[in-house]
Amino acid sequence: MLVRLTRNMRRQRDYPVTLYRILLYLSRMQSKEIHTKRLIRIERATGVDRKELKRILKSLVLAELADKIDSGEVGRGGHPLVHWEITEAGRVWRSDIGRFILLGQRMGEYPKPFFYLPSDDV
Repeated sequence: MLVRLTRNMRRQRDYPVTLYRILLYLSRMQSKEIHTKRLIRIERATGVDRKELKRILKSLVLAELADKIDSGEVGRGGHPLVHWEITEAGRVWRSDIGRFILLGQRMGEYPKPFFYLPSDDV
């Protein structure tokens, strides 16, 4: 049942919720090690598909809500190892989007599980 609910949530998730989940994860991981802010870790923690996640992170960097930081190292496939950090503007937007989602919950538009990250259950 929980798996089915999770699958349905992924299909139903909209853009504000997706943005909120990514910004929330980056905010929570701000003081953590760099490897926690790499693409694969963000993908696992937020439940956002990698292809969509790359596009959204690129948009967040262009909007100056997140910074993409190249570590100077190269991964196994020869790609540069990068991580993302939330900016001050990103924190403000995360907070505003969170209030919008909270309003949606109060109005019955968003179920409670949308507000949390899959990693919250661990």
